[in-house]
Amino acid sequence: MKVNDRTIRRALIVVALGGLAVGLVATLAARSEIAHWAWITGTAPVITVLLFAIVRDLRAGRMGVDLLALLSMAAALALGETLAGVIVAVMYASGQALEDYAVGRAERDLKALIDRAPRVAHRKRGDALEDVPIDQVAVWDTILVSAGEVVPIDGQVASSSALIDESMLTGEPLPVMRQVGEAVSSGTINVGETFEMRASATAGDSAYAGIVRMVTAAQTAKAPFIRMADRYALLLVPVTLCITGVTWWLSGDPIRALAVLVAATPCPLILAAPAAFIGGTAQAARRGILVKGGGPLETLARIHTVMFDKTGTLTVGGARLVAVETAPGVAPDEALRLAASLEQASHHVLAATIVSTAQSKGLSLHAPDNVREALGSGLEGVIEGRKVSVGSLQFVHGEGRLEEWARRAARRASWRSALTVFVAVDGRVIAVLLFGDELRRETPRAIQALRRAGVARIVMVTGDRAEPAETIGAALDLETVLAERVPSDKVDAVVMERRLAPTLMVGDGINDAPALAAANVGLAMGARGASASSEAADAVILVDRLDRVAEAVAIARRTRAIAMQSMIAGMGLSGITMIAAAFGYVTPVAGALIQEAIDVSVILNALRALAPRGAFDQPPMSEAAATVLREDHERIEISLERLRQIADALDGAEAAEAVEHVLEANRIVETVIVGHEREDEETIYPRVSKYLNDSHGLSAMSRAHREILHQARLLGRLSDGLRPNEAEPYLIRDAQRIIESIESLVHIHNAQEEDIYEHAAARLGLEASAPRDGTPRMHSGRGSAAFEHALESASEGRGRWPMLAGALILLALVAGGAYWGGDFFARFRPGVPLAERKLSEIKTVGVVSGETEMPITASVSGVIAAVSCDIGSIVKAGQVCAEIDSRPYRLIVERSNADLTLANGRLTKAKAQFARAQATYERAQNLSNRKAIASSALTASQKLLEQRQADVVRAEASVALIEAALSSARGDLERTSILSPIEGTVVARDVRTGQTVVAGHPLFRVVADPRIVKIRVSVDVRVATALRVGDAVSFSVEREPDYRFEGQVTQISIDPRATEPSGKYDVVVTAANPDLRLAPGMSTTIRMTPRSQAAPAARRRHKSPSQSADDAVSQKRRQHTRSLGRSVLARHLGGGDNQTGATAG
Repeated sequence: MKVNDRTIRRALIVVALGGLAVGLVATLAARSEIAHWAWITGTAPVITVLLFAIVRDLRAGRMGVDLLALLSMAAALALGETLAGVIVAVMYASGQALEDYAVGRAERDLKALIDRAPRVAHRKRGDALEDVPIDQVAVWDTILVSAGEVVPIDGQVASSSALIDESMLTGEPLPVMRQVGEAVSSGTINVGETFEMRASATAGDSAYAGIVRMVTAAQTAKAPFIRMADRYALLLVPVTLCITGVTWWLSGDPIRALAVLVAATPCPLILAAPAAFIGGTAQAARRGILVKGGGPLETLARIHTVMFDKTGTLTVGGARLVAVETAPGVAPDEALRLAASLEQASHHVLAATIVSTAQSKGLSLHAPDNVREALGSGLEGVIEGRKVSVGSLQFVHGEGRLEEWARRAARRASWRSALTVFVAVDGRVIAVLLFGDELRRETPRAIQALRRAGVARIVMVTGDRAEPAETIGAALDLETVLAERVPSDKVDAVVMERRLAPTLMVGDGINDAPALAAANVGLAMGARGASASSEAADAVILVDRLDRVAEAVAIARRTRAIAMQSMIAGMGLSGITMIAAAFGYVTPVAGALIQEAIDVSVILNALRALAPRGAFDQPPMSEAAATVLREDHERIEISLERLRQIADALDGAEAAEAVEHVLEANRIVETVIVGHEREDEETIYPRVSKYLNDSHGLSAMSRAHREILHQARLLGRLSDGLRPNEAEPYLIRDAQRIIESIESLVHIHNAQEEDIYEHAAARLGLEASAPRDGTPRMHSGRGSAAFEHALESASEGRGRWPMLAGALILLALVAGGAYWGGDFFARFRPGVPLAERKLSEIKTVGVVSGETEMPITASVSGVIAAVSCDIGSIVKAGQVCAEIDSRPYRLIVERSNADLTLANGRLTKAKAQFARAQATYERAQNLSNRKAIASSALTASQKLLEQRQADVVRAEASVALIEAALSSARGDLERTSILSPIEGTVVARDVRTGQTVVAGHPLFRVVADPRIVKIRVSVDVRVATALRVGDAVSFSVEREPDYRFEGQVTQISIDPRATEPSGKYDVVVTAANPDLRLAPGMSTTIRMTPRSQAAPAARRRHKSPSQSADDAVSQKRRQHTRSLGRSVLARHLGGGDNQTGATAG
């Protein structure tokens, strides 16, 4: 929307409100003429702007509910109800402004993506180096890429080697070493030393430029956002106009018709959805989720499938130090300190990880001397007088044999898909550093939350290798894992899933940008992700928390539900007001005021989407408190890591050393683990339970506490009195098992506790997380104090919007009741005697249908190639009325035939091989019986026979499957011809050449005999009870008021003997239609006159004067009916003579 349009709409609010206010002031001053013109002035500009907007939409092929607002305002001015008109104008103008705010979004461009793209390349010409725009780089030019720079263009490594970070393109978390001649892609980063490369493509053909093009294409392919209210426009507009017209026609009072139209103004539809989506968007923003407009939020509510990138999304991203394996007698922290001291002199990406990990542990690093680095292999230097080497195994150890502990570490790294870095001191390997890409702490909880939110399918698509990707997929129980996918493959995968169901794509790298743009909704992890993915995404998570994905889905679904509730409530209350207005109980001004009260109530209900929870729910725990508990767990992980190291060290430790390890483990358990678990049980759990609807989870956690304390007591008993000279091997093994059990139990227990804490704190609508400042350790007794402080400082404010909305809705109903009055339609109330209703002629609305009517539907989906039937066509049963393009189905049949031929060939070959194997086996059996061959030869021939037999079975199964598919394809091909099920006349057509139809869609309607029709009319209860099945009636229609049709009552929806039921009832009249004047499907006003009644004898003897008059009129009009119509109807009903007799009687 243009800025000028928004300015005009804001001005309309000012004009409408100003006109209303001036008119009210003039009315209070008894200046009615000024009030009249002020209200006209406030309404006319809104009508003018709305008229232009409707004309523009109609030219574009669109029509919404705005037409009702235009008609209500115009009719109000035309009938002199200027106050009602200006009230409607105020409602409409404010609704438009609110809609602008709700769906307005910044125009999406690729500026950030383009800014990041390399623009200059260092081209080498002889011995000179020049900086040139990348557009001037030609194929085979030599390019120099410095450390930390983005590779500007696709090419091949020309120098010795290059260390490349490809995570932004492929998702591979670890840097890749590229040797001479290997390809490197533009957009990747040089994380090693400066290297030379030769260009293999121009800038326009590079990988990075291709990604930009894919993002642009995917974005332009997306459909524009269509507001929810317009989906109901085609239903609301004709229904409202029909009710308005009927009210005017029956009452003859245009003011009452205006009251109906004003009560039906579409403000609940226009305002409810934008208000709810504004609230949902604001609520998501509070949780660090930026949704770019109401359209993505609405689509997010319908998500069926979620697709995740792996690196940086499900995992932490980048290489992390996951373990330090050391030689016996070497402390892990000491090995890490030496490696980090040396790595301070390296630019390698892993060097930064090693140094930052050592610094986070508080280790003291020393400056290295005599550093020598071998590019791509490692480096060595002198630390505190000792020669330290860090790098690959070949670099630090050469070809020598590794010690047993180092071989075990290498094997662990292999099955964990981890990268290894060896550390040697004075020529001896003392440690192996293991690097990997770990799952985020919250990833399992986020996956579970998505499933609870209603997501049915979760898929991981990544550029990483299959082995680590499948490991993560199995751990998270994902439905599908798609590994080794380049960006274009990711787009194909997203498009395939999107065709099946609404799909959400979650990612963070440049390689994810095209896939994010191609999905129904793209969600970028924007806290540390690439700007390209953030621009391509429909929503961005601004905090580095994966569980916000589930919250985004939950917020969207709750928002959509609230919007639908508000719209349905508004339409329902408007419908009640319309009915009251139709009966004359509501004036136009009263209707406008009631509608305004309904609008306010609906908007307030829609704004519940702003609130994080229900008005009466228990408020959630502060996220700051959950952060304190989570940080305590992080500190305990240090102790758990030490317990793991002790358990590993006990494998080959001597008795004295083993005793020291066991005693150290016991001290850690007693001072850290036991204190933490007891404080959880005594202080934390009672407080957390207040924020949970069910404390069953905490009960299970208490059971885990008891098991941990039991294991701690066992370790304490084993440690008491343990001496080096008394340390039997079985005691050390028992201690090792207990230590491993405690470590595993506490690690799993902490993860489960965090799930419970997050559940207590992660309800929708929490305030932003508190900063993570330092908090004392739990076992010191001060962690619980920090937890209590976080709880007390949390805001406990609770929304009261639902209570206020309910009160205002009740007020709207009471206000409507206050205006109910008048006696319009009084003569149609149940208490009025039948004689006063003038049943000599019943005026009502009827719908004409065929006596036997059936639809002609498509049996398969496709594009209509030909249409051979039209309205009025006479068709036979089985006649072709339309043809669906059969080429796709014919192609499937041809392919199935070809597949069947190949499968039969394979079956024939398998049978021949089986026959030969059987003959070979029989010969071998004979030779074996004569002891001429060994038993192993007989066994081999038997196995070959079994294998050939299995081949035959598989081939036969394949043939059977293909034959079944071929049979189905042939059936679909035959069903491309759309046939009439019966003989008759086509009375309706909803198909054209080139139209795409789906199976089951009705295309035509066929009536077996159009000369016999049924008219369904709605009558008052007293009229229904006065009629009987079999009554003869004559009637005329509005189109031909002078022509009389003959008919007979064939169905009544109630018991004809009922005396005091209430409501409207359906009466079906079967009539002759010899001249085809009545078209099935038409709806018209009819005037029906009962000619005779098949009533009991007692009723005939007591005719009222009005009934006698009815009989006289009916007798007179019967003379004008046509004999052909009477004979057709008599033949159809099978009682022509009886009918005549009944009439005469």
